[in-house]
Amino acid sequence: MSDNKIMEQAKKMQETVVKSEEFTNLKNAFDALKNEKESYKAFTEFQKNQNDLRQKQMSGQEITQDDMKEAQALADKMNTMPAIKVLMEREKAMGKLIDDANMVITEPLRQLYEG
Repeated sequence: MSDNKIMEQAKKMQETVVKSEEFTNLKNAFDALKNEKESYKAFTEFQKNQNDLRQKQMSGQEITQDDMKEAQALADKMNTMPAIKVLMEREKAMGKLIDDANMVITEPLRQLYEG
């Protein structure tokens, strides 16, 4: 199978994922989160904080105790917000679907190295 055929199949898989119940549930949860201003603000602050920490790590900068305290405070705040909890549950279900599909796709590689 050529690379083109593999990519065609990957595109079909993408379309199937977008039509899945898990994706629909995730999208609905994210839309609901965006409608709750305080929850969405906490969510975006947490994302920014995580990106900042990743950038520090990749550039070799030390992550300080204050950085960790700020990240923990944002995580604690998010854990009190029902819309974020629902989003995380939906992300987990979507992640499981993708992990399961990845297991199917990579089965021949596992068999190759195990056999």
